[in-house]
Amino acid sequence: MLTTQINNFKWQADFDVIVIGFGGAGATAARFAADNNCKVLLTDVAPVGHEGGNTRYCGQMIAGTKSKSSYQKYYSKMTAPFDLNQKIIDTFVDGVADMPNYLKKYLHVEPFSFLAHPDRPAVQSVKGDFPDYPDYPGASDYDLYTVHDGQQIEDGVLWKVLRNEVMKRLDHITIWYESPAIYLVQDSTGKVIGAVINRHGQEVYVHAKKGVVFTAGGFENDPERIQDYLGVPKMVPMGTLYNKGDSINLSIEAGADQWHTSVYNGGGLYHGLTYAVANGQRGILSYTWPELYTGSIFVVGNDGTRYFAEDQHSKAGYLFIHGFGRHPYLTTQSWIIFDQKQKAKLEQIQDSALQSALNKAIAASSASELAAKLNFDSTIFTNTVKDFNELAKLGKDYSFSRNGQTMTPLADGQIYAIKLQPAALNTQGGPRRNEKAEVLKPDGSAIKGLYSAGEAGSITTNQYQAGQDVAELLIFGKIAGENVAQEPVEKADSVAPLDPKILASDEQTENYQLGANQFLGKSDQGMGNEFVVKVTMDKNNQNIQDINVIKQSETKEIGQKIIKPLLHNIIESNSTNVDAVSGASLTSKAVKSAVNDALTKIK
Repeated sequence: MLTTQINNFKWQADFDVIVIGFGGAGATAARFAADNNCKVLLTDVAPVGHEGGNTRYCGQMIAGTKSKSSYQKYYSKMTAPFDLNQKIIDTFVDGVADMPNYLKKYLHVEPFSFLAHPDRPAVQSVKGDFPDYPDYPGASDYDLYTVHDGQQIEDGVLWKVLRNEVMKRLDHITIWYESPAIYLVQDSTGKVIGAVINRHGQEVYVHAKKGVVFTAGGFENDPERIQDYLGVPKMVPMGTLYNKGDSINLSIEAGADQWHTSVYNGGGLYHGLTYAVANGQRGILSYTWPELYTGSIFVVGNDGTRYFAEDQHSKAGYLFIHGFGRHPYLTTQSWIIFDQKQKAKLEQIQDSALQSALNKAIAASSASELAAKLNFDSTIFTNTVKDFNELAKLGKDYSFSRNGQTMTPLADGQIYAIKLQPAALNTQGGPRRNEKAEVLKPDGSAIKGLYSAGEAGSITTNQYQAGQDVAELLIFGKIAGENVAQEPVEKADSVAPLDPKILASDEQTENYQLGANQFLGKSDQGMGNEFVVKVTMDKNNQNIQDINVIKQSETKEIGQKIIKPLLHNIIESNSTNVDAVSGASLTSKAVKSAVNDALTKIK
């Protein structure tokens, strides 16, 4: 949108830099712009506690390498046979090679190396992804880093570290939640000089003296683009529910070229599936237990036939097809098929998502009866069962080359089905960028004043390696933040500011009021932001009388549902030594550690 297209145009707020999207890339770009003495507006469509994009929900792993030359070979092989600008490759490879120094210098953490700690729980949990492509040149030197030695990878700790760096800079960074950017504003030369942002239902014209950075993520929650760009009828997001292609919409209007729109990362079960959920819900990033591909069990697609080797290790949803990783044909739904004996094995696995799916499994007394319940052609499905059983007896899967040792014929009698859906960790398509993080036009020239980082226009061209996206957001987030800060100042002719309440930051220093025998406790160990409780003791400070949650932003799907019951148990037992709630271990940890923090303040 050009300023000349707006009637009675007036700026209503003025910043040096606007960063659109408060995820990992946005947090990084904002803090580096702030470190270069810029006043930054960091805006996000999500409500407080749900900002963070996919960085909040991802595995928190960061790409690294023992050798720059080895990673150059490895990354180039993953990109092949497609082309990627060599300057971009060199920039990314340099950043990955320097990742330990980056983490120490800018995030103030001691990097935890997976190569150096092969026996640790977090490393063991992803040993199949480390590396994803062990036969590729340079793979043996590939490393993964986390920001601490945790028991699991999906603990959100990296996101909390990145967010905390923003919180340290609130004197330079203003944060607006639930405030989507709806237009970019360009001057007569095409330079981006601001944005129109929906703030509390009002369109606010925000001037950017230096420029704008796109970090608004992909389009996993845009059903139309899922079909148009990925060629898939429907996908379930396993990360944020707020990535709806905003960077694509805004950048197209500004004249940006688009790239990598067909590239995405799956994950979860098998080749990128998740246990079925209702519309609008987040899929569960689940582990493919050996029992899900070993025994009297297999997977079918829409028509009741098998379509892949169930024991093949998925690489972010990629399976090896004709020599390199590709996404297999994705059905609108798939089904895990198994018998009574296999069901008993699955029931022994400590996995709340799997157990929930088992409880919803469709049962039948025969294959033909199950076919009717699943709307399959009875002949086709019963033949699929017969064929699987025959191949299992032969010990050779002539159809898809699954290891015959993992195949056992299904017994007659009860037969079960668990519904699966295609899932996406993230999409990569969006505005094309160069090695300077500048957004480019179709002719290859840069759009002045416009930068990008993260999954919105990711440099990922073909095959994906775990840890790659997080490394990219750190590297290009820094580049974008520093480069936009060096842009010449474009002063606004005039600014007619709005009510300060509209323009005020949504993150302020909070002062909590406490009464007699009341103590404040805080924790950052949940999936949400800071968890704050007020614990009320009896007059002798011996027994817990009440616990009030003052601030929390745990997930509605799981976390928030367990808070009241867990607090009730703590009060009843007068101790935090109570069982955590299965399936909500991080929220349980946050509740208990916040209460413990309050109790330590009793003198």
